[in-house]
Amino acid sequence: MDNLSPIQSKVTSVILWSRNLDRSAEMYSKLFQLSPEKQDRFGHLHILHLPTGTDIMIDSNGMDKVPLPDKAPPLFFIPATEIDKASEFIQELGFEIIYGGIHRNDSVSFFNMRDPDFNVITVCQNHQ
Repeated sequence: MDNLSPIQSKVTSVILWSRNLDRSAEMYSKLFQLSPEKQDRFGHLHILHLPTGTDIMIDSNGMDKVPLPDKAPPLFFIPATEIDKASEFIQELGFEIIYGGIHRNDSVSFFNMRDPDFNVITVCQNHQ
């Protein structure tokens, strides 16, 4: 394949919009079991550094003027070892399960969750 594209074949960061940066940073720090104090904060931007090398960038710049959507597709996927415990855990953190709750089949069980700013994420347990 020719190297004509200036785009690299990797995703280094995921951006989540937030209307309340402190709340979002706390929720996602707890979700990913990271210390919020050890993460980077640049005014309206809070960056969570995941152990995988991917960053979660929570951005509040100008978000107070952007309306919340009624629906949204998942932005990314998080694996879980036990889907029922994952469901309880995310709800304790303040996330909401949407789009019909936990879906189960022989191969996977999954649910879609949203934060207060309607960032949607899929949580999935692989049964194989």
